Amino acid sequence: VDVPLVAIDDGWRFAIYFQTLPAMLLLIGMTCLPRSPRWLVQKDRIEEAKKVLESLRGSELDAQKELDQIVNSCKQAEQAGSAHWRELFSGHLGRVLGVGVVMQLLQQLVGMNAFMYFGPRLFRSLGLSENKFQAINNLVNCLSTLPALYLADACGRRSLLLWSATGMCLASLGMGGLGLCFMTEADGGWTPSNSAATPVIAALVFMFVSNFAYGWGPIVWVYCAEIFPLRFRSKCISVTTMSNWIGNFVIAQCTPALLESFGFGT
Repeated sequence: VDVPLVAIDDGWRFAIYFQTLPAMLLLIGMTCLPRSPRWLVQKDRIEEAKKVLESLRGSELDAQKELDQIVNSCKQAEQAGSAHWRELFSGHLGRVLGVGVVMQLLQQLVGMNAFMYFGPRLFRSLGLSENKFQAINNLVNCLSTLPALYLADACGRRSLLLWSATGMCLASLGMGGLGLCFMTEADGGWTPSNSAATPVIAALVFMFVSNFAYGWGPIVWVYCAEIFPLRFRSKCISVTTMSNWIGNFVIAQCTPALLESFGFGT
């Protein structure tokens, strides 16, 4: 949608206007969203929780079984006491939390959002149509995420993370090597000294994005949601998510400076 809009005067305004459509659908849809059965049980609203589960599961028997499980888990959590923040950073749980924090940080620090945020600048320096190739880049990201829906369970989380990291590493080495060999600085920017390097670097960008999209993009979120005990899960997830946004901020702030200083060696 953005590609034709950027050619129009003030086209960016229309792009923002279009964003209001899914926002309105989300707002309207939220009015029909049922409350969380677990939250209802925690508030002793058992009958409401049962009705929600029946509407979601379509079977009164299945709803009752799941309700019993939720009630039992809530009772166990209540007996264990509320989770304190200091417990998150000590002992075995502290080490597990450290794994989650590092994974979320690395998900950002691998540089995926450098291509999402500054992709047009990269493609422009290659002499390519920045908007067209950024649109292709976004399409690659979208389509490459779909296999993770099946592969996450079929192949396992760890395998996808390993394959994804390997693919991103090879793509980064290729881009960095070709950039150092064939990209020359001129007029405050970077231009290719060999036209053959241009499509290869663009293909390596797509390769990087594709490998991120089926592995480190979605799987880190799945992994973090599964490794924490139920009693501490909400607090641990909030800490790991915060670390993800810290990494996002670092990438957004540092990438322009790094591109200026190191060029394609970044």
